[in-house]
Amino acid sequence: MIILAIDTSQSASVALVDTDAGSVIAAEQADDQRRHVEFIGPALAGVLTEDARPELVVVGIGPGPFTGLRVGIAAGIAVGQARGIPVKGLLSQAAIAEEFARSAEGSPALASEVASPAADASGHPVLIASDARRKEVYFSVYDSADARLNAGPFVAKPAEVASVLADNGCRLDTIDQKLGRGFLLYPDILGASSTESLTDPRAEYLAFAAARELTAGRDLADPIPEYLREPDAKATPVRESSLK
Repeated sequence: MIILAIDTSQSASVALVDTDAGSVIAAEQADDQRRHVEFIGPALAGVLTEDARPELVVVGIGPGPFTGLRVGIAAGIAVGQARGIPVKGLLSQAAIAEEFARSAEGSPALASEVASPAADASGHPVLIASDARRKEVYFSVYDSADARLNAGPFVAKPAEVASVLADNGCRLDTIDQKLGRGFLLYPDILGASSTESLTDPRAEYLAFAAARELTAGRDLADPIPEYLREPDAKATPVRESSLK
């Protein structure tokens, strides 16, 4: 399947992926975490110049900041409507879990292979933490073998992560693999990152993660953002007029 993937939960990225061949046809990754609007249009235009025609659009639904998520999801829906193809969503941190799982496998396995019995065997828990701003992190626990979500996503201050995990049957001190930008921001509280190069979700791995879910018979989500908390901006209260 040819999947167009978009993620703007942290730094923005766009990719066109052939999941049957296990190959990335084209990919664009932004360096700036805040210029999603400026990046997404030219990146999509560049990726979609390829001859391969996407059959499915997959967007990262977060958790992430409000503006960033809306940009990516709206762009994905627009492409889907223009081309008459379905648009689905997947939690963004699944891309980091997928990248880690594929690197552990040692080769870019085909989508049909990643759901093999050997890959389905339970692995070790992987904790992924992303920058949630406000001195907080978004975090989830995935399985290292099949990149499947075990717990989360959650949002909390770094000092509260251990207690939130404990309340959900996980122990921070037993998790060896720690990935994501959150560990680069708060290493003194959360511990050091296991692989510093795995910081933000990348769209190509979001596509592979989506293919893994579909191959395993699991449905993808609707393209609805996962915010986890209330927006910073509040609606202006309506004033009652004194005029009669």
